[in-house]
Amino acid sequence: MSPTFSIPDGAPHQTYYEILQITPSHLDTQKDPSQALKRAYHRALLIHHPDKRKHASAAADSSSSSSITIDQISLAYATLSSPTSRSQYDRFLLTRSSPSLISSTSPNGPGQHFQTGIQDVDLDDLDYDPVREEWFRSCRCGNNRGYRFEEGDLEEAADFGEVMVGCQDCSLWLRVRFAVVDDDEDGNDGREGNESQHENMGRDGSGWEKARGDGS
Repeated sequence: MSPTFSIPDGAPHQTYYEILQITPSHLDTQKDPSQALKRAYHRALLIHHPDKRKHASAAADSSSSSSITIDQISLAYATLSSPTSRSQYDRFLLTRSSPSLISSTSPNGPGQHFQTGIQDVDLDDLDYDPVREEWFRSCRCGNNRGYRFEEGDLEEAADFGEVMVGCQDCSLWLRVRFAVVDDDEDGNDGREGNESQHENMGRDGSGWEKARGDGS
């Protein structure tokens, strides 16, 4: 079952918009908000990821930026990427800033943190369809291929070692961790019974495997 995360108490004044350094009005004016959110998500990872922070420039110089965690960034992206979750979150922000507006219709009730579900998995935990050339996993909402993504999504997120995938039918998300393996590093990545070599080999000659050193 997907665990539920709430806004960390360590950053009560930072909204998901502030975490991603994007404004509601900017998203509202975009023909495709998902692309703007993806860019903001990747930018935030570059700024705040422990392994990438040293490569970031002045964008990471504020004291508040150092307190932003990868979990917060993932939650912000997952919430704002779903129109339904974003709408609920916007109502949550309104009731938080205006206590007089809090009522039983608040998505989580008075005084509660806004919550959304994200499950952390490894790439090996997903199935691969060599015909459609996509990784997939069922969602607890009932969609047998609720989570789907292609090699291009992994290539786009290769620098971060994780890709966020939303369910096609509900507001749940997967955070898929993976590592890029050079073809000359170890021949194959140790996985057996693959239906297709393409399952583990990228078009650029690199392989995909679960993230190393994650303790799982």
